[in-house]
Amino acid sequence: MSYPNNQNAKWYVELMERFRTLTARFGLPEDVASDIKVFLLETAKAQYMAGNRSGIRWAREQAGLPVRSSATS
Repeated sequence: MSYPNNQNAKWYVELMERFRTLTARFGLPEDVASDIKVFLLETAKAQYMAGNRSGIRWAREQAGLPVRSSATS
């Protein structure tokens, strides 16, 4: 599992606090909670990366700058 570089980042701390609260409320076993945590962080990372690429493309288009194609030849 890949953790964010800054594990003190506000978004990460808040996400992990909410995650621990939910796992405690539902009494999830440690192995189940660990699997869900991996899923949660990997999904968050993938969505961030997809959104970040879209955001960079949009900003470049708005500035009239060339947009690099993701297609390879």
